[in-house]
Amino acid sequence: MEPGPGPEHGPGLGPAPPRWGPVACVLTGASRGFGRSLARLLAPRLGDGSVLLLLARSAAPLAELAAELRRGAAALRVECVAADLGTDEGLRRATRALRELLPAAPAARLLLINNAGSLGDVSKSFVDLSDPDEVNSYFAFNVTSALCLTSAALKAFGQRPGVGRTVVNVSSLCAVKPFKNWALYCGGKASRDMMFQVLWTRTCSSWPGLKPGTPRCGSTSRAFRRAGS
Repeated sequence: MEPGPGPEHGPGLGPAPPRWGPVACVLTGASRGFGRSLARLLAPRLGDGSVLLLLARSAAPLAELAAELRRGAAALRVECVAADLGTDEGLRRATRALRELLPAAPAARLLLINNAGSLGDVSKSFVDLSDPDEVNSYFAFNVTSALCLTSAALKAFGQRPGVGRTVVNVSSLCAVKPFKNWALYCGGKASRDMMFQVLWTRTCSSWPGLKPGTPRCGSTSRAFRRAGS
């Protein structure tokens, strides 16, 4: 994904970040916090003909963000789908959007960023986590949805000659280091890390051009801790 020349950012502000070619970009957890900031940083980088699909469960802030990005980049197609990825219905809605949008996307690259996540109830110690519904709900949102969405996106986009696919898993120090009372969060991040390592090692040979990415964020925002995105 070679950057091209970018337009001037404005008087006295220097040049804008270099733009890529046409990209099909999918970002989960886009409505607030890190995901919302990342969407604003990505939009100016996506070249003409690009498609940006924003996924999150908070409908109102997601729609506001999509409208803001459309105003700032007329040549960028911005779509948003409000869906709770921790539920079967929400996950089906999100995967349906991928299957409708990605096959026809005239893109030189697929960029999928798995950012959505939640902290869990850190007021509970390990021995307090005895409710299987609570535990299953947490892992459905934080692990199952990432696996299913990644699989659906790769299948929907397909293999195209000379076209790369980049899958990013937004991770945390908690994936490799235990923190007191953070059993769900640490377990979820560690599960996702290993899951995507399997993707890199077992799938790259059959998916030429597939590139991994696992940035680790040391901390999370207050909004993220309250509700996830």
